[in-house]
Amino acid sequence: MKTILYIDESESYRFLLQEELSEEGYQVVTAETIEEALSKPGGMNPGLIILELRQKRFMEGAFDKLKDRYPGIPWIGYSTFSHCPDEFKKWVNGYLPKSSNIEVLEELIKNL
Repeated sequence: MKTILYIDESESYRFLLQEELSEEGYQVVTAETIEEALSKPGGMNPGLIILELRQKRFMEGAFDKLKDRYPGIPWIGYSTFSHCPDEFKKWVNGYLPKSSNIEVLEELIKNL
């Protein structure tokens, strides 16, 4: 089973994605913030990280620490932005606007 780390301040989106992706056979570990994700046990080995880009306390240093902990893992930016802002493009391998219909996200996950 592939593990996905999903970081999002929205509890409802964390719940939705965890439920939907679990049904597809993924183990989904959630965190409200990057800092919370960094406090998770070091034994977690995600194959993919999905990050809500519009976090209230988005700190580039914390992002860099998470990137260092999981090098070479693909990242999906997931946000209420209609397109990926230029300042975030350097951090993600794919981008999707948030939607309650997660079929496009599931397809991107399979491709990554």
